[in-house]
Amino acid sequence: MEGKHVLESFVARIWLERGPNGDPLWRGHVRHVQGNQEAFFQDLETMTEFLEQVSGVSGPRPTGEPTENAAKGKDD
Repeated sequence: MEGKHVLESFVARIWLERGPNGDPLWRGHVRHVQGNQEAFFQDLETMTEFLEQVSGVSGPRPTGEPTENAAKGKDD
């Protein structure tokens, strides 16, 4: 018997701010639609931890490195 596929939905607002030393910082808010849990975060690692906690699924870790497709220009 195959495992049941469960769809989780999240609404996220993510923005970039400058930190006290001028370095860029990711900030945001994520809300789980089905359960109404929500969290504010100050980095992508914290957002990832919230998504994993709510969904029960481990996802990729934010590395700061662009993915192969993200590194390509629009004209590629």
